[in-house]
Amino acid sequence: MVKRSALILFSVLLLCVAAAPAGAAQKTVAPAAPAGFPSWTTVDNFVPPAGSKDASRGFEGTLSFSTTAMHVTPTPEQAAPSVGGDYSHPWALWNSWGYNFDWLAATDPAGAVPLYDLDATLFPGLKAQFFTTKDGDLVPVERGIIRRPVKDRTASFWELIISPGKVWKDNQNKDPKWYGWNKAAFPFSLVQSQEGEALIGLAFFYYRGNKVSDLYLQVANDSAGGFIYWDADFDMTAWAQVGMDYQQHTVRNERALQDAYQRELAGRWPMRPLSDLGDAVAGMGAGVDQANVLSMAMVVDGTIYATPVVTPFGDYPYPDVMRVGVWSATKSLIPGLAALRLAQKYGTGFLNTKLVGYFDPSEYQFASPEAAARFKMVTIWHALHMTTGMGPAGYDANWSSSSLNTYQWSYSYDLAGQIRYYFNEAPNPNVTGPGQAFYYMDQDMWIATLAMERFLQQKEGPKATILKMLQNEVYKPIGVEHFATGTGYTPSGEVGFPFCGWGALPTIEYLAKAGRLVANKGQAEDGTQILDKALIEDFSTNPDYQFAFWKTEYTNSAGAAFHIPSMEGAGGNYVLSMPNGLVGIALGCNSYNFSWTDAQRETLAEAADNIRPF
Repeated sequence: MVKRSALILFSVLLLCVAAAPAGAAQKTVAPAAPAGFPSWTTVDNFVPPAGSKDASRGFEGTLSFSTTAMHVTPTPEQAAPSVGGDYSHPWALWNSWGYNFDWLAATDPAGAVPLYDLDATLFPGLKAQFFTTKDGDLVPVERGIIRRPVKDRTASFWELIISPGKVWKDNQNKDPKWYGWNKAAFPFSLVQSQEGEALIGLAFFYYRGNKVSDLYLQVANDSAGGFIYWDADFDMTAWAQVGMDYQQHTVRNERALQDAYQRELAGRWPMRPLSDLGDAVAGMGAGVDQANVLSMAMVVDGTIYATPVVTPFGDYPYPDVMRVGVWSATKSLIPGLAALRLAQKYGTGFLNTKLVGYFDPSEYQFASPEAAARFKMVTIWHALHMTTGMGPAGYDANWSSSSLNTYQWSYSYDLAGQIRYYFNEAPNPNVTGPGQAFYYMDQDMWIATLAMERFLQQKEGPKATILKMLQNEVYKPIGVEHFATGTGYTPSGEVGFPFCGWGALPTIEYLAKAGRLVANKGQAEDGTQILDKALIEDFSTNPDYQFAFWKTEYTNSAGAAFHIPSMEGAGGNYVLSMPNGLVGIALGCNSYNFSWTDAQRETLAEAADNIRPF
């Protein structure tokens, strides 16, 4: 096991100014702040320096951040010509493009910040609790999305997900104001529950006694790209000094949280530079625009070999706990793995049950008699394979500005509204029934998962949920302790029902372990069969889309053809579960529309084949 401090040192030693080819040696240079940014925004200010001392005490209690304007580059005014409007207010921007969100704004609860006023240049005024380990790790209590109910939301477009950082004694600070204070730093991502991107950032503050400084933060790459980042040339960076209040107190159930965190560390897979694998991986990502690659990795025998996460401030120093957006790879991580788990537990019969059988007729109204007749034929299997025969004919038609029903389904604040809008779809005009043709429909994955949850509740009771099943029966057994995803809003602010087609916010290690589970035909490292083996074995027999997994087609030097199950998401996100048990990963950044060609994806398979021939 690699200790936290060793991993941070590994990351800092890889500081570089541009991504290099996978097998190339990395040139180490000192980071420098971008023009117009304070010097403290470089990554070396967010990790303990060499020779640092232990903090005089750990940090414990609750920080309440103030909603604060960030200094963004480019400014909304500078970006307006390329973006096509003012990106600071994303909902209003999309409305100006012809995507009508007036219907959603009209459902804002009384007292809520109006939808069109939500500002993407504001850091959100939320609360976070922390505790500290004996080794100086600063650990947030909430490891999922930190948010509020819609009625109490901040004026920021963003919500937060915070990962573990460090505390230390800052005896090297040149500012006499903070000399001798303790310093704390943590990585975070700006996220939004209804979306799929994550803007990675870093924050630090000083503390002594019951006093804290402001929060100093920087925001770098936009992993996956998303709601306001469609343009490949639009890369927002930011910094801010955020006022905050501190309530010093003992964290509830801290002993249990400390023990759980130590178990998490014990099960964490080590990370090493991808270049350690030598010439075998030299061709990984050949021809891919590295400006849109957050990281590439190859997972070999429980070790993650990865390229550094290059940001404008230096290489990201917490790559192991960095939360990223992966868009439609979520389909594999939630509905795909949920179906495979349910099949292992209860057999495959549920796949052929009718969708409408899981819903009371009072929950929906069909768009027409023709829609009713066709919907009554649709099964969970059809929805998982996007062959329902319902809705617009394909992705572009489904998400066009004229497809209002799709937007009403995806962004409604309540689950009942989403159900109503889903079943309000008309039949696909290009087919005469379900099962005839594949048409990419995000909402099919959502309805499949909701039907599977209701099937699960029939078996295990009304409190059973798909997310709990996945967390407890799939992810925790493989060492994924804090799986997180965007969900619908709830009156209490707690986790709702996932969007299923997007929204997962994994770490690179979580993707590595999920990919390894599939490569190992659903078997955990201890031999426990978690997923249905026969269904996964069928993946390798054909090139078809199956249970939310695409296939990467690869032919080796001997002429043998392989259909490699692949999780894929917009923005250049790929997880390939190789036939030799290895896992290839690519994470994208800064452009939703960026993708790898078939030949470029094959370089991941070729590298794995070079390491351990298929």
